[in-house]
Amino acid sequence: MKKTGFLKRTLHLNQLACALLLSFFVAGCNQNQTDATEADTADAITETTELDEAAETPSDMTAVSLETRTKEGLGEYLTDADGRSLYIFMADSPNTSTCSGDCATAWPPLVSDGTPTAAAGLDAALIGTIERSDGTTQVTYNGWPLYYFVKDQAEGETTGQDIEAMGAEWYLISPAGNKVEGE
Repeated sequence: MKKTGFLKRTLHLNQLACALLLSFFVAGCNQNQTDATEADTADAITETTELDEAAETPSDMTAVSLETRTKEGLGEYLTDADGRSLYIFMADSPNTSTCSGDCATAWPPLVSDGTPTAAAGLDAALIGTIERSDGTTQVTYNGWPLYYFVKDQAEGETTGQDIEAMGAEWYLISPAGNKVEGE
């Protein structure tokens, strides 16, 4: 009987040792998950920063150039020189931007340090600028302040077209200076 008690104690110690090893293993895996999560978070912050920098690129230039692009179902609309779509916010009024804070994070304004120019086919007389509350100079077209949409990540994307966000609707803007509603 002593032998059976000895075996039970040995079995119990082996189970305890296995449980201890398993907990170290799980802790190590969780540490790796924590490290991965922190790395993912850092990557997301970097990607967001890169998007912010990409959206703000025109502010680093001496002047912004407006161009046009045509898309089936939408017709012709304004873009920047890199082909990034430009939007108007229906809550704005002529030469007045109402988009700041979180709104300007999701819909970065098209800003310029120089005099904006128009490509062929655009009326240069419709291009203007306004001073934003943060002191930057935002480009306007036919009095409408112009914006990017942060989810448009490549030239020609129009994911912000005809959606309601930040309290009003957003539209691409036509070369005539009106909202694009499709063909």
